[in-house]
Amino acid sequence: MVALLLGAVGFLPLFGGPGYEHALASGLIVPSAAAIATAIDAARRGSPSPLASAARGVIAGLAYATLALVTALLHAARIGVCEVTSALVYFALTAGAGAVMGGIWGAVAGELAGALVARGRVRRPRLVASTLALAAPIAGVVVSVYRFRSSAMIFAFDPFVGYFSGTLYDTVIDAGASLLSYRLGSLATLAAALLGASVLERDDARPFGLVLDLRSEATRARAALAFAAGAASVAVTLSGATLGHYSTTASIVRDLGAEKHGPRCDVVYPSTTREQEASLLLKDCEEQLAAVEERLGAKGPARVRAFFFRDDADKKRLMGAAHTYIAKPWREEVYLQLGGYPHPVLGHELAHVVAGSFGRGAFRIAGDLGGYLPNPGLIEGIAVFASPDEEDLTDEQWARAMMQIGILPPMQRIFSLGFLGDASAKSYTLAGAFISWMGERWGIQVVRAWYGGEDVAALTGKTWPELDAAFREHLATVELPAEAESFARAKFSRPGIFGRRCPHLVDATRREADVCRDTQRYDEAIRLYDEVLAKDALDHASRHWRAQTMRRHGERELGRRELEALASREDVPRTWRDRAEEALADADFIDGELEDARRRYESLASRSLDEDSARTFEVKTLATADPPAREAIQALLLGDAKRGPDMFLAGTALGRWPAATPDGRSPLASYLVGRNLVQRGFYEKGAATLDDALAGPLPTPRLVRETLRQRAVAACALDDRAALARVRGVIEGPDDPFRGASGGRRASTLRTIARCLR
Repeated sequence: MVALLLGAVGFLPLFGGPGYEHALASGLIVPSAAAIATAIDAARRGSPSPLASAARGVIAGLAYATLALVTALLHAARIGVCEVTSALVYFALTAGAGAVMGGIWGAVAGELAGALVARGRVRRPRLVASTLALAAPIAGVVVSVYRFRSSAMIFAFDPFVGYFSGTLYDTVIDAGASLLSYRLGSLATLAAALLGASVLERDDARPFGLVLDLRSEATRARAALAFAAGAASVAVTLSGATLGHYSTTASIVRDLGAEKHGPRCDVVYPSTTREQEASLLLKDCEEQLAAVEERLGAKGPARVRAFFFRDDADKKRLMGAAHTYIAKPWREEVYLQLGGYPHPVLGHELAHVVAGSFGRGAFRIAGDLGGYLPNPGLIEGIAVFASPDEEDLTDEQWARAMMQIGILPPMQRIFSLGFLGDASAKSYTLAGAFISWMGERWGIQVVRAWYGGEDVAALTGKTWPELDAAFREHLATVELPAEAESFARAKFSRPGIFGRRCPHLVDATRREADVCRDTQRYDEAIRLYDEVLAKDALDHASRHWRAQTMRRHGERELGRRELEALASREDVPRTWRDRAEEALADADFIDGELEDARRRYESLASRSLDEDSARTFEVKTLATADPPAREAIQALLLGDAKRGPDMFLAGTALGRWPAATPDGRSPLASYLVGRNLVQRGFYEKGAATLDDALAGPLPTPRLVRETLRQRAVAACALDDRAALARVRGVIEGPDDPFRGASGGRRASTLRTIARCLR
C-alpha cells in the first residue's frame, strides 16, 4: 500500500521527487502503515517481548520510510531532481522520523491489543490492533485542526507527519530551528519508549498486560533513564509555544506586546510601534471595516481583532504565513504585517471577516458540504470586490485583456478548486471581476446568497455556460488602454505553483541571491542567480538581476549584452523586457551617457501602463536634462557605480536643489520631499510640502495625479476634511488630471477619500 499510494501521488505536480510535498504525503501515509503492521504483529505475539516489539516498530518505520523515499527517487529519475541533500535531510526530519514514531506507537498499540485478546476481552486482534494503531496519527491531525480553529496559527508540527507550513502561496518552506527542537523532543520520546520497553515484561493477568522489572541494578538504571527521557519529552511539549512548535492567541499578544481598542476594532501590534502609527492602525481598521460593510451591504461582527506583525519573518514565526495575508472569519480576526497608512491589504482581509456573517459552516466561508469544501474563487472574489486593489486597471479591464489574448478560462473553473491551478494574480483578479459583474447585474444580495450556499443557477436563472457567455459579452464592452494586452500577457502568463519547476528551491535561492546583491556581495549573488537559472531557465527575475548586477558591478560589457538580449526577446514578458531597458538606461545615466539614458526613459514612459513605473521614468528623464535636479534624483532613485540609492544623500541634495533654480523653488523637488515625508509618517510636513508642489507647475500629469493621491492620504491621516474635499473637487472637476488615464488609480483615490469622509 505504501508503494502504491506514494507511487501514484508522485505523478501529481510538485509531489514527484523528494521535497516538501512528498514528505507531507509520506508523513500522512507511512507512519500509519508502520503503526498498523507493528501493532498486528505485537498483538499476535509475533515478538517475544515488549522490547522486541518496539525494535520491530523502529525497523518497520525505517523500512517503510526507505520505501517511500525510493518512490520519490524513482519519480525524480523520471522528471529530474531539484535538490538532493537538503531534501533528504528534510525527509529524515519529517516523514522519516515520523515513520519511526509510528512504528513505536504501533508496538504500544499491539501490546495493549494483545493483552486484551489474552484476557478474552476481544476476539478480533487485527481489527483492535489496527484501530489502536490509527488512533494516535488521527489524534495528531485532530489536535492540529483544533489549534488551527482555536488560535491564530495555520502551521502544524506533528509527531508523525512532521511539519505542515499551512499556506499555499508562500513558496519558501523553512521550518527553521523549530523543526530541530521538535525532533529533539521526538528523540526523547523514542528513547523513553525503548528504555521503558527494556524494563517491561508481559503479564497478561495485569490490567495492561505489562509489568515493570526493577529487580536488577541495570533495569533500575534503564528505568531512571526512561523517566528522564520522558520528562525531557514532556518539557519540550510544554515549551512548544516558546520553541515555535505552536502558538496561542495569548502567546502572540504577549509577543507583540501592545493593543488599542476602538468602537469596533481591537488592534494588536508591536510595542515598538510609534504612538501615531498605532493610532492610525486603529483608525484604518475602523474606516476600512465600515467601507467593506457598505460595499457588501452586510453588517459584520460586533468586534474585529486585527493582528499586525513586525515583518514577514515575525509573522511566519508566530502564526505560520510569511508573505500571505490571512483572515479567520470564524474567529473574527485578521493577520497582517505592518504597512503604511492606509494599509494596502487590510480591507481585503476584513472583507473575509464581514463575509463570514453570511458564510457557511464552522469556518463561515463559501463552499460545498456545508462550507467544509471551500470554494476559493468565491471566497477571494468577494474580498477583491469589497476592497479592490490600487491598480492602474480595474479587475474588469484586466479580465477583458485576458479575454483578448486568449487566456480567460471558463468561469466555472475559477469558482472551484481549479482556482488554485493558476497563479494567484490571475485567479484573484478574475474572481473579483466576475463578482463585480454579478453584483451590478443581479445585486449584491444575490452574491451574498450564493456565498451562503444557494445555487448560482437558481439565483440567476442561468447555467454556468450561459453565465460564462454573458460575462464575456459584458467584457467585450469594457474599454482598454492601448498597451493593456501586452501588460496582461506579462502579468498573468506566469504559471501557478503547481505549474512551476522546483518553485521552493528556486524562490529560496533567488531570495538569498537578492540579499547578497543588496549587501554588495556581487560575485556570490551572480553565482546564486546562475544556480536558479540552471533549475529554471524561465526565471526572468534571476536573469534580469544577474545581468544588471554584472552591468553595474561585474563584467560590465557582458552584463550590457545580456540586458540588451533580454530587452529584445519577444518570448520574455513585457514587464521584464522593460525592466531590462530601464537597467540599461540607469547604467547609461550613471556612466554620464545622458542622451542615451533620456531616449530610453522617454520610450519607456510613453508605453508603460503602470502608473508608478511611468512616473519614475518621467522623473529620471527630467534629471537627464536638469543639472540642479540630477544629483538629488540620482541619489534618490539610482545610486552610483559602487552603491545603490541612499536616502541621506538624497535628502541633502533635495535641500540644495531649489536654491539652484532661478526663482528659488522647485515643484518637482517639493513633490519628491512631500511624498517621502508622507510615506514615513510625517503627515503635517508632508501635507504642507505637497501643497507647495500642487501650486506648481508640476511637469507632467502623472506627477500631478500622484501628488493629489499622496495629499489625500495625508489629509486622511490628519482628519483634514477640508483638504479631502479640495482634492476630490480637483479630481471630479473640469481639470481632472486623471482624464485619459486608466481608471483604476482614479477610482482607488476617490474610494480612499470617501472612506475618510464617511
